[in-house]
Amino acid sequence: MSHALRAGVIAAAGLLVASSVAEAARWRAIDRIPGHAAVTIRVEEKPRIYHRMTPEAPLSLDLEGPGRLRVVSRAILADLPGATVSYRLAVSEGAKVLQEHRTEASASATARIEGEGTALGKSRTTTVAIRSGRHHLTFSVSGSAVLARLLYSTPRRRERAMISLTPFEAARSVTVSEGERLIPYYTVMPSKPVRLKIVGPTPVEITCRLDFDQTMRGTQPYRLGIATDGRRVREVAFRTTKASTARYTDLRDRVASKLDRVVVALGDGAHELSVELLEPKRGSAEIHVRIPQPEVGTDE
Repeated sequence: MSHALRAGVIAAAGLLVASSVAEAARWRAIDRIPGHAAVTIRVEEKPRIYHRMTPEAPLSLDLEGPGRLRVVSRAILADLPGATVSYRLAVSEGAKVLQEHRTEASASATARIEGEGTALGKSRTTTVAIRSGRHHLTFSVSGSAVLARLLYSTPRRRERAMISLTPFEAARSVTVSEGERLIPYYTVMPSKPVRLKIVGPTPVEITCRLDFDQTMRGTQPYRLGIATDGRRVREVAFRTTKASTARYTDLRDRVASKLDRVVVALGDGAHELSVELLEPKRGSAEIHVRIPQPEVGTDE
């Protein structure tokens, strides 16, 4: 075990992992629209849900504002796979046109309708600001049939910054790569817990991932035991599958699972938190522990 792993005990050595300001929008895909069938498109072999609209059959959707609506569209080039197609997409509320998007697109080399060979246009994007209140929106198109993917973002509540904790004891450290982030995790095994020292009162967020080996298929169960100051306070059971967006950079023979989370509340004073893998008996899992960043200067 490295000196860094043994030496770090608490938040000051951690990483700032969440912003405390509501600046970056989180886009949520709208995959279900009542009355409209979904179409799965493979974009670089990743599935994405779109909905079909034609000049004769527009889309309609109810939304609660305020927020921002992103419309990603692709022309259907069924009879013109080598052509460039022009089309107009309009977003309306009643008789009022909120956004008009005129564009053109040639065939995409990376997108296809799942199970079909229909050519699709390259993606084109427009964004609409949605005011407060409930809105009934209509999406209409002219010039071509189109598939549209809708994503919605609402203002984020102000979040308290979180900091990662470094344990003073762990079997090993592992790096998880997800998106453009590298996140430190620490290995828990049966009889080999991860131990941390934490000053309360504070909630403790524990993010967990099961290690999949070559023999593990489908959904797998695992169970963790959580102790504070030598006393078991919690057992949590999860069922999980392999992650599609996360990987271990330094465990070549293991595959990361999708993440699970559990939150434990600690009272006043200094505590020793211990997390152990209870099942499977011959397995391993990885954990990443965070607490809210302590607020300084708010008390007189």
